[in-house]
Amino acid sequence: MNMAVGQSQRLAASPYARRLARERGLPLETLRGSGPGGRILAADVQGFVPVPTPVDLPDIVARTAAAPYVAAPRMAAFAASLALGALRDLLAALESTGKVFVIDDVLLRAAGHAFAETPGAAKLGGAPVALELAGRQAVFTAASRVTLTSLRSTRLAALADDNDDAQKPAALSLRLLPASDIRPLMMPLLPGRAMRLTVCVATGGDHAECLLTTDTASLDEAAAAAWLAALKSAIEHPLRLFV
Repeated sequence: MNMAVGQSQRLAASPYARRLARERGLPLETLRGSGPGGRILAADVQGFVPVPTPVDLPDIVARTAAAPYVAAPRMAAFAASLALGALRDLLAALESTGKVFVIDDVLLRAAGHAFAETPGAAKLGGAPVALELAGRQAVFTAASRVTLTSLRSTRLAALADDNDDAQKPAALSLRLLPASDIRPLMMPLLPGRAMRLTVCVATGGDHAECLLTTDTASLDEAAAAAWLAALKSAIEHPLRLFV
C-alpha cells in the first residue's frame, strides 16, 4: 500500500530530465512538464527560468536611512602653464656669480609668496610647505619669510638626512615631477594637507605644467585659483623672489 502511494506521488519525468534536474539542483516539483500526461522532459529542465525573489524595498530604504551619513570630501583642481624663460635666464646669471639655485628652491619660495599674497589662504595657519621627497616629506615652516639662500640650505640638509616630516602640519605639499611629455590630470591629496601642487617641467625647460588639487573645505575654489595665479606671477617675474 505504501509502495503504491509512493509510486502514485512520484512525478513523471524522463531519466535524462531527472539527471539534468539533479545536476542543476532543481527540485522536480518546481518544474512543469510538457510531455504526455505532464511528464517532465529534458527541455523543461533546460528551459526553466527561476522566479526572482521579491525585494523588500521598504526594508532597504529603512536600513539606508539608518546608516550614518559620511560626506565625501569636496575636491577642486586647477591647472596652469608657467613660462620659465625669465627664471632660467636669472638662474644662469646667478650661477655665473657662484650663487646656485634650482627650481625646487624657487618653487618653495614662490609657494610661500603665494600664501602671503592670497588673503583667502591666511586661515591656513602660517601656511608651512611640505616638499615631497623619495617616500618622505620635508616641511618648511616659513617659506614665505625666509630668503632663497636659507631655503636652499634647509632643503639640502633635508636631502642629507632621512627624517620624515609627513606628520608635521603643512598647508601644501609640493611635488616636482621629472621632465616628461606625460603629466597628471588629477593627484590625490596627501594626509594632513589641504593642497597639493604637482609641477612637471617640460623637456626643453622653457615651461612647466602645474596642477593644484585642493580640499575646498579648507580653501574654497576662488582662493585656490587666486593662490595659483599668485604663484604663476611670481615664477614668471622671479626678481621679487630673490629679495
